[in-house]
Amino acid sequence: MLLSLLLIPILGIFFISSSITYELDNIKITQYYRNISIIASGINLILSFIIFGLFDFSKNEFQFVQEHYDMGLFNVYLGIDGISIYFVLLTTCIIPIALISSLNSITENIRSYLIIMLLLETLLLAVFLVLDMLLFYIFFESILPPLFLLIGLYGSENKVKASFYLFLYTL
Repeated sequence: MLLSLLLIPILGIFFISSSITYELDNIKITQYYRNISIIASGINLILSFIIFGLFDFSKNEFQFVQEHYDMGLFNVYLGIDGISIYFVLLTTCIIPIALISSLNSITENIRSYLIIMLLLETLLLAVFLVLDMLLFYIFFESILPPLFLLIGLYGSENKVKASFYLFLYTL
């Protein structure tokens, strides 16, 4: 169940990046991209509410633990505890709100914006779901490049300077 939280935005990224763009006009294409990203993040939101409903708060241990072996050099352990479940809910609530609220404000490079937002959702959820300290660090640091691009491309005044400051101060 937790692995699907990570795979649904990646599936949305795949559909957005692999779609054929020459058959439709520009308005239909951007609406198609936005619909895919909102549907993917909405499915994640519903799934996180299901996980929250099934979560047993009387236990003081990780729940929904999934072990995935032979994934390259790492054994991936996913799980959720009483603190990280609120961060998962917060992430899955904020991303659809951010996508819906940017319908009229983001007018250029919409495809890359949606891919960055879905990638950011995947990486944030991975930070809150992995149980390995090394993978936590890797995912935590891998959030920086999408944030750098998001601020540098879609920020307001002094966006390049702000993105460099964010990158340098958090690195």
